[in-house]
Amino acid sequence: MISFITRPLRLVALLVLAAAGVGGFLLWSGANSSTTADGDSALADYRALGVTNTTPPPGAPAPGVYRYRATGNERAGSGVLSAERDLPAQAVYIISPIAGGYHEDLRLSEEHVEEADFAVSEDAVTATWRRTKITFLGIGTDDRSDVSPPSVDHPTRFTVGDSWGGRYALGELGVEYRGRVVSKGTATLDGRAIPVVVLRTDSTFTGSTPGTRTDLIHWSPALSLPVKWSIDQKTGGASEYEISADLELESGTPQR
Repeated sequence: MISFITRPLRLVALLVLAAAGVGGFLLWSGANSSTTADGDSALADYRALGVTNTTPPPGAPAPGVYRYRATGNERAGSGVLSAERDLPAQAVYIISPIAGGYHEDLRLSEEHVEEADFAVSEDAVTATWRRTKITFLGIGTDDRSDVSPPSVDHPTRFTVGDSWGGRYALGELGVEYRGRVVSKGTATLDGRAIPVVVLRTDSTFTGSTPGTRTDLIHWSPALSLPVKWSIDQKTGGASEYEISADLELESGTPQR
């Protein structure tokens, strides 16, 4: 559910483009736009996995391809060497089963992909591995790291006021996090009201890219999915990165 960006982009190479006249300007303009994630490719990727059992275990979402309405923007770089772009209006979310849990593949755009492996137990869902790919004009990062030690993403039972947290490492990045159950309520999905719990996770990054991130999620216990998901993050270091995003699930029935 909750993914973390591990390292900001190095955009120094774009200085060459900025100095290259009209061609450089056109390329620079391309850095300020995102490409909508290809839903057909996502569905083909899911079908290529050959998933035969689509009945999820308790605590895991049903496998398949989901879509989220999206708004927001992201920015990378510093000073004159920075690029800012709006997120596409739709994000793609692929869920596939793995031993003991499930795999999450969130495609905010073709240039921004976040993946994670989750282990599901009776008490909690824990993250064991994460990937973050972010590029501007093909320049960026594609980080893949084990979560050491595995971190609690969210509990499987929800009582308002409950909290969890700890520390873990993603490669050389240190993360300290605290999550809590903020409230309970309802959300509208597929034309009807469904129960949700509001979960908030605040994270602090240390190392070469210090910063913070907050994830605020309207979570459906019945679907084991975020119905609404807000992300606000800012990291620094050699280059800055910021993202502010709001996602809203279009349907609780996945495509397969």
